[in-house]
Amino acid sequence: MAKRKRKAYFRDMPLLRSRKAARAGIWVGTILIVSFLYPLGDQFEYRYDLNEITREAVIAPFNFPVLKSADDLESEREAARRSVPLLFRRDPQIATQQFSMLVDIFNRVGRIRRAAQKLSQSEALAFRHQFDEQEASTRQAVARDSTALMRLREDLAQQFPLDLSNTHWAALLQGQTETGRKIDLDRLQRNLERIIRDLFSEGVLELAKRQIGDAPVAVSSAGVEENFELQFLMDQDEAWTKAKTRLQAIYTEEQAVEYATGTELLIYLIRPNLLYDSETTQRRQKEAVDMVPPAKGIVLKNERIVDANTRVTEEVLLRLSSLAAAKTQLLASAGGIQLWLPRIGMVLITTICLAFFFVWLYVYRRHLYRQNRILLLMNLLFVLMLAMGSFFHLRIGLSEYLIPFTVAAMAFTILFDARTAVIAVVTLAIMMGFLVGNRIDFVLVNLLAGSVAIYSVRQLRRRRQIFTAIIYIVSAYALGIASVEFLKYTNLAALGEHVMYASINGVLSPIMVYGLIGVLEVIFGMTTNLTLLELSDFNQPLLRRLSREANGTFSHSIVVGNLAEAAANAIGANSLLCRVGAYYHDIGKLGRPEYFIENQFKQVNPHDSLAPHMSARVVINHVKDGLKLAREYGLPEAVSDFIPMHHGTARIEYFYQRAIKESGDASQVKEEAYRYRGPKPNTKETGILMLCEAIEAATRSIKNPTLPRIQQMMDTIIELRMTDNQLNECPLTLRELQLIKGDVQAGTGMISVLQGIYHVRIPYPGTDPDAKGSGEEEKLEELAREKLFEGTPTE
Repeated sequence: MAKRKRKAYFRDMPLLRSRKAARAGIWVGTILIVSFLYPLGDQFEYRYDLNEITREAVIAPFNFPVLKSADDLESEREAARRSVPLLFRRDPQIATQQFSMLVDIFNRVGRIRRAAQKLSQSEALAFRHQFDEQEASTRQAVARDSTALMRLREDLAQQFPLDLSNTHWAALLQGQTETGRKIDLDRLQRNLERIIRDLFSEGVLELAKRQIGDAPVAVSSAGVEENFELQFLMDQDEAWTKAKTRLQAIYTEEQAVEYATGTELLIYLIRPNLLYDSETTQRRQKEAVDMVPPAKGIVLKNERIVDANTRVTEEVLLRLSSLAAAKTQLLASAGGIQLWLPRIGMVLITTICLAFFFVWLYVYRRHLYRQNRILLLMNLLFVLMLAMGSFFHLRIGLSEYLIPFTVAAMAFTILFDARTAVIAVVTLAIMMGFLVGNRIDFVLVNLLAGSVAIYSVRQLRRRRQIFTAIIYIVSAYALGIASVEFLKYTNLAALGEHVMYASINGVLSPIMVYGLIGVLEVIFGMTTNLTLLELSDFNQPLLRRLSREANGTFSHSIVVGNLAEAAANAIGANSLLCRVGAYYHDIGKLGRPEYFIENQFKQVNPHDSLAPHMSARVVINHVKDGLKLAREYGLPEAVSDFIPMHHGTARIEYFYQRAIKESGDASQVKEEAYRYRGPKPNTKETGILMLCEAIEAATRSIKNPTLPRIQQMMDTIIELRMTDNQLNECPLTLRELQLIKGDVQAGTGMISVLQGIYHVRIPYPGTDPDAKGSGEEEKLEELAREKLFEGTPTE
């Protein structure tokens, strides 16, 4: 992990520090936003699905029109739109302009011909007078005529995009071919004029026929509008083809010059003269669409729409939806308080649902409830999921099974814990059921899929678990959908469509979670198992540095990590956080690694030459140095808390007793100079690390370790920590402390790890060398007292 700064953007907001005001603002804001995402209340009263069984008879309370289905209405509107002819207006100015251009081109060609003939005459005259007194004047005439000819050719090339360099145009401009055949320019002009006039009379469409398709066409000419079959009109490509065909019928193969130049001129001059009037056409289409009635019948007051316990058909479903729409319109026209009653109901429903979740949070996860940024994050997840549901299903009409419900389930699990996620999933499933219209079947399917999603990432130890969750989620959706749809006698095609949408959802949801978690971690300063997995990599720069510069501390941290993980698993705490916290808890020793016993390797102990209070200061400062490194390398707060809390405010007993011994008077020694600055452990994980760190350090110095000795050492250290009030702020119970110590037979807790480290065996009855009365307990207690500080000399 590169050195970086981690910033929680919402952590230090003044509003969030004002707990009551912020909490009230978060609650009110969430309730209002969510309540306006729901559809109006009338849609719930008559909400049924196709083939569902009605719960009661429905009688029409008033006359109302039966609305056409969305597909039928759209189909009729499309038919009305397509029945309107595409209007084209004949523009006579285009033909006039193109004829003028044709005349201009041939006039220029005629002038070029005459200039070329004049130049030929000047050159012949200059040749005859090349040796007499008129030589100079004739040469000037040749230069003048040559310049005039060149200027005329350049003007023609500039005015019209014609390729004058090819042999056909060269022959046309010269007036004859290379074989000496004369080219009749006037005849060519007349033929082109006739072809162009005929084509413009028929009309050339501005749009290609492939764009028009099978739509009807109308042509407006001189104020008279007439419908035409498309086959009797032509687009530009067809006009060019007809023009070339007609020109080819006039000129033979020997007249290639006339055909080639004429074809080029026709392609240039033939342009659409039937211009598409899009504004008028679109206005007429809109008028035709507006004329399509949205209703196809009427239901009279007191008419029975459907009986109770009757299967809902498409016709019944259409009538029920029409009744709901009519009630909405009637309610809107009534105004007053009646208009707001459905929305008030939505506010109350939202309040009840959210209260269910947050009351549970207050009772069982009060440490989360008291953090306003956590409350803001949780409410944001609720709003985000419901907003996506409202957009996908209600706004753009996609299948409800495309709503990424499992994103919330996995996000709550990864950000918090599985139990919190389960309650959040239940709450969100109920709210999502209201969103899609009292759909109990949709609620059940989401509960199943959400529970499976929680199970798939409940103990996140590898990143690939997020992606293997795809299989679990898709399978859960398929099972849940099949179960509820079989009850409705849904056909296999519709069932397959639901499963397909759910499968797309199941594939995309874990990918969305992967990206979403990273964003939320940065914004809200959260530390998830994904981040902890990154930090547990021994290739992290800080751990690599620890292994090089303080190898003994590094080894000690790994062993403590194993102990802490086993202890956390025994009581259901966050074992990954315990392991990672253990890896980094002693990074402060990088400042002076040689002052700590595990890094001395039979060297001279530098504490021997220091006064006790100086030794204590060096040992205490490794906490401050560790916090500085944690900030420098961007460790999250959840990990850096282990650095000061694994010592709490414990006293460095060895140097304290040594100071008393040297001074000869305990009153002369200031106890606070030999105590860590704290704070004390305030979570189960930090309390576990405090015990594991001390037990690991103490058990390393037991000579001939056996299980009774190790167990006695563990009991002594735990008792000393409790006597020193170091666990007062930690929520560990006496029962959990017993579980942390572990059971050899069950292979749980710290004792199972220590047994593996020291390869001790379970003693048989009557063979314990450390039986009571041997004085071993007193020695172990004294050793434990000495080991509750850093830098103890090995005895």
